[in-house]
Amino acid sequence: MRVSFGLILLMFLFSCSGDQKQTEELKSNVVIEKKLSEFINQHKNWVENNEANPETTDKFQREVIHWSNEPDFLQNMPLQVETLKDTVESGQPVKIAVFTGYSDTTRPLNSLLNYIQITINGIISDNQAKQLEKGQHYTIQASLQRQGKRADVKYIQVADFRGYDLGKYTFVINSIKPLKTK
Repeated sequence: MRVSFGLILLMFLFSCSGDQKQTEELKSNVVIEKKLSEFINQHKNWVENNEANPETTDKFQREVIHWSNEPDFLQNMPLQVETLKDTVESGQPVKIAVFTGYSDTTRPLNSLLNYIQITINGIISDNQAKQLEKGQHYTIQASLQRQGKRADVKYIQVADFRGYDLGKYTFVINSIKPLKTK
């Protein structure tokens, strides 16, 4: 009974935090989270009556693609390994690690990281592949190989969930750092 009450309370707090996350200044060392927070604060009326303004969404798509060109785009971004696979990229056999953003209940309630979806197809070496484990969390330093598509960048609303899909990108992974679990 206590567990279900706690779970209901946590879900209520998450649902109440939706509007709060859009108005508070966010202190973060994650570049993507900072940039998203700045965009949201500059466009407070982007989403009204559960409908995203198409002009602001277009601007959002263009800005996110622009952010991906910056060398610090993935700086401090916590990512989870979804899959490791061998494939062919530009006619060359390569190893790919698919990294995604993930939700984490230990983050502050106003953290936008819990509302960000992003997919990074990381070109990795054999040695880097040995460092990675599916389902584990990492930060990476990487160089952009192939930019994402603007059409993949969007505001998402499903039931009470409001989030931001920042698209899919291909990066050459320069370094991998495991995140410490608490």
